[in-house]
Amino acid sequence: MNSQEKILSCYNKVADDYAADRWDELSKKNLDRLLLTEFAAVNKDKGPCADFGCGPGQTTKFLYGNGLKDITGIDLSPAMISAAQKLSPEIKFETGDMLNIAYPPEYFASVLAFYSIVHFDTEQVRKCFGEINRVLKTGGNFLFSFHAGDQIVHFDKAHDKEIDIDLYFFKTDDIIELLSETGFSILDAIERRPHESMEYPTRRAYIWAEKI
Repeated sequence: MNSQEKILSCYNKVADDYAADRWDELSKKNLDRLLLTEFAAVNKDKGPCADFGCGPGQTTKFLYGNGLKDITGIDLSPAMISAAQKLSPEIKFETGDMLNIAYPPEYFASVLAFYSIVHFDTEQVRKCFGEINRVLKTGGNFLFSFHAGDQIVHFDKAHDKEIDIDLYFFKTDDIIELLSETGFSILDAIERRPHESMEYPTRRAYIWAEKI
């Protein structure tokens, strides 16, 4: 299991390199842009949105640019938040823990979390989903993505920095079951092949859920 301290250490170390590497990634990801554009269109007038695990804010910026102006990018790493604020000073960013979200019940109208559960084990994912359900309004949309599969991959280096972190893959049906257990219904669930020239070679899963 990755502790939050271990995740924090990893992303504080690689924040600037990660931001440089990932900032423009959506320009090459057609499916991601389609999903995010629709998510912004559906939710832009409903109230505040949280982009959890926002990193340097590339998805936050995309949603903001597509009309979802009432959005806050939230990440565990202060270094990532610093990078995001420099890249998009017009958008609100703040540090926060997905396992202990510092907002009251039913505060957010929608939540995004692209690849934000990838360092959690199953019980941490369950807790995360419970927290997101708590802070999401009834009927609110929750769109997120993850690596599809059933393995754990360990990394001890990223961007030439020494790290110590595990990447968790999940079967889509198992994640759907966890969502059902934590108070969500499923609107859409899809998988795609990786963009092998620019991504870690894993199948990618996307789920659009709704708080019951």
